Amino acid sequence: MRPQAQTSALSQSLISLGLVGSFLIAGIVIAVILSTGNINTGLQVLLIPFIITSIVLIFANPYFGIIIYLHYSFVFVAITRYVSGPLGLFVDIILFLTVLSTLAKIEWKSIRQLNTGIFYAIMAWFLYTVLQLLNPDSTNPTAWFYAIRGISLYAAAAVPLALLLYNKQKDLDHFIKLILGWSVFASFWGLKQITIGLDFGEQRWFDTIGNVTHFIDGRLRAFSLFSDAGQNGTTMAYASFIALVLALGPYERKLKIRYLIIGIICFVGFTISASRGPLYVMVSGFIFYLFLIKRFRILAIGTIVGAMVFAFLKFTYIGNTNYQIFRLRTALDPNDASLLVRLSNQKTLRQYLENRPFGSGIGTSYYWANKYYPGSFLSKIPVDSWFVNIWVENGVVGLALHFFAISYVIVMGFYNTYRTKNPDLKQKLMAIYGGFVGVVIASFGNPVFGQAPLGALMYLSMVFLTISPLMDKDKSELSRNNLLV
Repeated sequence: MRPQAQTSALSQSLISLGLVGSFLIAGIVIAVILSTGNINTGLQVLLIPFIITSIVLIFANPYFGIIIYLHYSFVFVAITRYVSGPLGLFVDIILFLTVLSTLAKIEWKSIRQLNTGIFYAIMAWFLYTVLQLLNPDSTNPTAWFYAIRGISLYAAAAVPLALLLYNKQKDLDHFIKLILGWSVFASFWGLKQITIGLDFGEQRWFDTIGNVTHFIDGRLRAFSLFSDAGQNGTTMAYASFIALVLALGPYERKLKIRYLIIGIICFVGFTISASRGPLYVMVSGFIFYLFLIKRFRILAIGTIVGAMVFAFLKFTYIGNTNYQIFRLRTALDPNDASLLVRLSNQKTLRQYLENRPFGSGIGTSYYWANKYYPGSFLSKIPVDSWFVNIWVENGVVGLALHFFAISYVIVMGFYNTYRTKNPDLKQKLMAIYGGFVGVVIASFGNPVFGQAPLGALMYLSMVFLTISPLMDKDKSELSRNNLLV
């Protein structure tokens, strides 16, 4: 049942009243503030009606909480470049209010919907990270709180909420449309940065933070709406892969062409990020896709073509005048300075963690260490990989537990997708599955898995890939009909 049908007339009236009233009040306040020349405060006030409307929507129907969480994950980093304040914490507020709204409205018999492997795997990982508060090397609870959010807290909230509220094939359809819609916009925004230039907020971020890593060989790396070019490139490669797989699906020609155009647009967005790691999203994703469709002849041809491309990049200098080709070529250079530094750092970290099977504690590695443990040993060593970060802060024990949860999704996702009968659902699951595996592989080289927006997309993908047999049968017990909304 769609949320509109579940929301009472009174709730709809309250939503409309809250929306109109908050925008009206904010408009008046903004006009007064801008007349004084205080742009930052004016922009902060501009967010008020959106915050009020979000809260009203979430309590009217918790389903909206997941939708807002997904949309906000794409934009909040960009907003922080124009408006000062801890806007990232609004993600916590959205999820917290959605949990409260769900608890207030759901029938308790519906809790059985959480009886899934992915729920237990995520909860075990979350419990482990909570116990990291007892780690003797972790002495700052504030650092632990801020760091645990992206590592496990958001997953521990998003996965159960999706199991209860966002579990139908129509939700998967919405999920894919949202990814592709925002990715097309982000791709064009990145092109704007490259061709027209940075606006005042982006320029301020670039001058204070991003210039060291985002201006290489006299060229700007597009970061679009996201935290950095690596996250931008990975997200665009992920979206491009999904669109291109759908373009190969059992759909009418007009829809296939639309998906193909979207895939090309997002691929351009990937290339202008000049990020090398996201290439593995496309390569590994298509390898798994070919396995799933059992086209081993195409896989063999693809392997040959891939070997030719590898040889072109590895053993020639053709095209080096093109910046994107040059950047991809450096990814295959074993003597690349960036790679050598990373390997040296990992060797140092391995020695440091020899007697720390549980790691150094959450919030003690590079970024958070600089903020909350200045001068510490780990504050001086960059953590350039998602899994290295997990390893450093949670030890080999935590890394094994974390990778078990991800491996569970990879194995069950492959099994479920392979056995899916519905051709439309199967094609969409193959797109999501290949993209998920690709992001996991890319995360060995970049800390992208838990960052916005990919964190939200990965957590919900985990749910779709593990409950897909219920969607395939079209008689799933997972239904929002049990919600009293």
